[in-house]
Amino acid sequence: MSPRRLYAPVVLLTLAAGGAAFFMAGRTWTGVDIAANGLPADFVAVNGSVTVSGSAAEPLVPALALVVVASALAVLAASARVRIGVGVLLLVTAVAAIVIVLTGGSALDDAVRRAVEDSPAFTGGSVPDGRDDTVWPFATIGAFAVAAVCGLLVLRLGPSWPTMGRRFEAPGARAERPVETEADMWKALDEGHDPTQ
Repeated sequence: MSPRRLYAPVVLLTLAAGGAAFFMAGRTWTGVDIAANGLPADFVAVNGSVTVSGSAAEPLVPALALVVVASALAVLAASARVRIGVGVLLLVTAVAAIVIVLTGGSALDDAVRRAVEDSPAFTGGSVPDGRDDTVWPFATIGAFAVAAVCGLLVLRLGPSWPTMGRRFEAPGARAERPVETEADMWKALDEGHDPTQ
């Protein structure tokens, strides 16, 4: 497959990965039941379950997901040289998010403890009764892994992808090149410049 044909799929996949990671960070990553002695069973049944989302445990994760989305949009608008920087940013962001999620066990524990203490069923002697972890953290890691692969593809192929063209540049940034041959004319047209002006 030609590198140019990967342009749109990589941009769309990066957008999807960032959006999916943001969505998954807002889902419940773990839940616990509170063993509260001395409270009515009906009250504990209603108020004794506590859930913690990924964004509550690791607020940086949804922020990094938005950086992934912004990077996808930057690939569309960036010049060939700037795309290398965007690819590096995308790769570093995705890897950092994966590391944060993988090493965030203590942050998740702290978030559970805070949620238990904020629960109406919490008494001084209340303790979490078991913990029910979900698959959302692993799914989030998967989304960021896809973003990391997209970052590598942007690094490798981004400079060869088409740019938005010279017509989107500021007027002062345009340097008019003389059109001397037919090849120059077609190149100018590809860049969005009218060689007849």
